[in-house]
Amino acid sequence: MSFFEELKRRNVFRVGIAYIVTGWVVLQAADFALDLIAAPNWVIQVFVLAVAIGLPIALFFAWAYELTPEGLKKESEVDREQSITPQTGRKLDRWIIGVLAVLIVILGVERFFFAGQQAPTEATPVVASVTEKSIAVLPFADLSQNQDQGWFADGLAEEILNALVRVPDLSVAARTSSFQFKGVNEDIPSIAEKLGVAHVLEGSVRSAGNRIRVTAQLIRASDGFHLWSENYDRDVSDMISIQEDLAQNIARALETSLDPAALAEMARVGTDSIEAYQEYLKGLQVMMETFRNVGDASNLARSYEHFEKARAIDPGFAQAHIYAANFWKVQLAPTRTDTGGLDLSAEDKLREYHERIGLAINNARTDTDRLRSLADRASVDLRWNEARRLFQQYLALRPNDEDARFQYTGILGMVSDVEGWLAEAEHMKVKALTDEYVAGILVNDGYRYLNPSEAAEIALKAVSRWPNSGGMLYQAHRTLLWAEQYEKAAEIREMFKSLVPEPDPLVETRHACANGDRAAAEAILAEISPDRNNYVSMVWLIHNMLGNTEQEVETLRPFAESGVPYQLADFLTYHKFDPTPFPSLMAILEREGVTRKAPVKPPFQCPPAQ
Repeated sequence: MSFFEELKRRNVFRVGIAYIVTGWVVLQAADFALDLIAAPNWVIQVFVLAVAIGLPIALFFAWAYELTPEGLKKESEVDREQSITPQTGRKLDRWIIGVLAVLIVILGVERFFFAGQQAPTEATPVVASVTEKSIAVLPFADLSQNQDQGWFADGLAEEILNALVRVPDLSVAARTSSFQFKGVNEDIPSIAEKLGVAHVLEGSVRSAGNRIRVTAQLIRASDGFHLWSENYDRDVSDMISIQEDLAQNIARALETSLDPAALAEMARVGTDSIEAYQEYLKGLQVMMETFRNVGDASNLARSYEHFEKARAIDPGFAQAHIYAANFWKVQLAPTRTDTGGLDLSAEDKLREYHERIGLAINNARTDTDRLRSLADRASVDLRWNEARRLFQQYLALRPNDEDARFQYTGILGMVSDVEGWLAEAEHMKVKALTDEYVAGILVNDGYRYLNPSEAAEIALKAVSRWPNSGGMLYQAHRTLLWAEQYEKAAEIREMFKSLVPEPDPLVETRHACANGDRAAAEAILAEISPDRNNYVSMVWLIHNMLGNTEQEVETLRPFAESGVPYQLADFLTYHKFDPTPFPSLMAILEREGVTRKAPVKPPFQCPPAQ
């Protein structure tokens, strides 16, 4: 008898098939049960390993032993004429058929009863193409003995990022995306994949007395190869030269198109004062905390104090003027959650802004930098046609400045340029696959301009990628309500509440109105404290959901009478805002040639009062 025939006679093949089929069913059942109890992934991996190890053992026993009426015996001890392997084989056949039937039932139940019931965050992931000339700048680690150089570590990384954004053919991950990995123990390839970049810059800072040591390394994510690394062991007075040298070397290593002179200009800090530069970096570090804690007006005020000190030390420091001007711009915007706390009139705030943005324009390092500040000033002065032209010129030179693009798309929304916004959306859709900052912008604005179902799909994909982002969940909840996907919106609301324990008045009001509970919405409105930073805009939004048209107008009346049209114009980004009751704003819209569409009512608006 051949070896193959002997394997068949001893039922080795049948045992192997029976084992594999049974093991598969066991793994399916285990996977289902472990999902229910939210067991970690390693548990099911142990099950798989155990089943795999058991297969050769089962085959060995099938070959070496036989099941007889007297029990398990070695095959060599069983008389061939008394062997019952044919009967055992038929039993194994029936067992295999039975287990296959169970497997078919399991697959059928899963297909017909559980299909489509996944959580809304499990949208099919879309893989973004990664350009070779792309980089993420991670926060530098503070390895100082006293852990007192965090301001320099964060500020240095932020300033390198700002310098690299100036390189036209280099794609740079936004700060809010790359800085989320601060203090996270994760490998570089994984970080690069999440951020959609081909290269990652990481580094560390140490200080001792008047000496400072900076280590930086540029890593190619695909193979972990260090394209460039450098150690700087210098006096504190050389801080500026360290940053400038770092930015230039990184750009050279990535073989960008800038020539040496342009590289040097790109990397320039803009001040020769170490004291001013230190205050500036401290302001950047606090500003990073503001981005991580959205809506924290105290951090914004603290960063402003550092920028004010920097520009006082060096009146020619344009970047310090820009960040200080932005503080006042935020104070003028009633829809921002990080505004408030200053007892100044709107006209005084505008005066402070104009002083600082004017100094930024006069001291701009390059013509391109000047374009950026001119565009910003034109937007605050509501000279929208001029602002659009200036932003278009600027973005043509610096296409990777996502902060500027965000401002530009905001202007497009104000002037109801839907076609222009949709053109910008094509850029945002690509970057939003890996860039949380851009994804947040797209989800925040998409429901106003895109098809509702497309906006909802984008929101769900963003939540799938960033499920622990409270801001993303907030925006996705609103988008799903506008798309009238109320069940999914309710699930997103629960996810948001698990991350943000304090009830959010707008989330809860939208939920109440979507459920037709006007009384609950009115109760929320009555409980809102005037001390909230964006109290007025929140009250206006709730009146809009309640359909209280007269109260909507009266709520915004103070902004129409403040003497600063920018405050009321801030609400033009909402396609449900009606500017017609405000003649001064209508005059500006007419001057700029803007034709607004009729305001859109939320589909989840509360039922009328009885």
